[in-house]
Amino acid sequence: MWYCAHDGLHLCQQCVDGRDDTLTEARCLLCNQDVDAVGQAASGPLWRQLDHYLQFPFTPVLLPVLLIWAAVAALLPALPVMVAVALLGGLPAWRFASATIALRGRPVRGRRVATAPGWDCLTSDWPATALQALPALVLIIGAGFLMVYVSVTMGLLVGMVGLLLVPALWLAIAVKGPEPGSYAAAPTYMLTAPDAYLVAALFASLGWGLAVALVAVAVDVLPMSAVQGLAAALAALWWLALAALCGDILARYGRQWGLYQGVHRVTQPEAERRQRVLLCAGRFDKVLLATAKTLKTKKASLADWQRYDRLLVALNREQDRLAMAEPYLDVLVSGQAWNEAVALLGRLRAARPGWLPGSPSLRLALAQGVEERDPKLAVSLLKDLHDKHPEFGELGEAYLLLAKVLAEQFGLAGKAEQYLRFVESRCRDAKLRKQVADYRAAWG
Repeated sequence: MWYCAHDGLHLCQQCVDGRDDTLTEARCLLCNQDVDAVGQAASGPLWRQLDHYLQFPFTPVLLPVLLIWAAVAALLPALPVMVAVALLGGLPAWRFASATIALRGRPVRGRRVATAPGWDCLTSDWPATALQALPALVLIIGAGFLMVYVSVTMGLLVGMVGLLLVPALWLAIAVKGPEPGSYAAAPTYMLTAPDAYLVAALFASLGWGLAVALVAVAVDVLPMSAVQGLAAALAALWWLALAALCGDILARYGRQWGLYQGVHRVTQPEAERRQRVLLCAGRFDKVLLATAKTLKTKKASLADWQRYDRLLVALNREQDRLAMAEPYLDVLVSGQAWNEAVALLGRLRAARPGWLPGSPSLRLALAQGVEERDPKLAVSLLKDLHDKHPEFGELGEAYLLLAKVLAEQFGLAGKAEQYLRFVESRCRDAKLRKQVADYRAAWG
């Protein structure tokens, strides 16, 4: 969903979003620079799409919205007291505009399709609609009053200046929610997205000026009812087109403003997501350094050791693999990953014939895990322990296991008896002596 122009990487939402993150901006985990939403960076600046926004209200779904407001305004008498009633015809336009901002404010993969909400949007979320419509209505009605009763120039100027702020107020309600206090966040959207907001502000202001100019001309050539219908249709056109433009701004900057845009958040910490991005980028050496630091801590897991081994393979560092083999083997045994442990030991013995772990406790633990799947290996691990490690505290357990493997896996009862005698003569533990007697009774 995101593209980093600095690293040339496409990033999924999981790579830029997380449950415990303190930053709300979408940033690349490699270079920490801003990333662009896919499908938005390629669409170009907003001012080049103004024709699409002007065409948006004429889609089959939205065209009746224009006609409804125009018809209601045209059928009412031309009296100032009827202005409030005429505005009731704009209710569908206001609601469709609010739903359009929410719909287009979701970044999508690929190229954006200019879709409009359906008529079912009229049944929900009216508080947000009212708060988005309120500032625009106050400015339009106030400017209209000044034009009629005070000065045309003053009314036109107040309307054009005031409407420069309307897109920011709409975005504030869309991001912060339908609360009057949300208006206070409006300056944030003006300052953090100056280029895009300038397009929206000028569109709102100049749209008002052009609409007033058209209505002024129509007053001289059309009946008053037609003039009112034209004014309402122009208002609906302006309202919906501006909503589509604000929706696209929200899609581009909503993540930066802290808006949750409908994607699933993840719970992986940033360090894990950073490693995943580095792996996808092929920067194995950086991941290797980070993983090596992790292995030196007590928090290192089996997965960390497995990742480290795979990275060494990818970087063709066989000598480093051999140097870390015994600690890695110890971790595999502790994690009871017997198949991997046997494979690692086989690789080591192929590189160094006759190699065995230096730790007697590791040899015993490994033999206990592989005695059934690889009895020959178990015998190799356990024999001659008394020569190399005469002080090993668990020598009795090791030779009892060796006797068991020799007798049960290979049928060498005589050889097993030699190890039983060794245990019987060297070990004074009653439990071990009882096991010796049990084995003799079991083998006849």
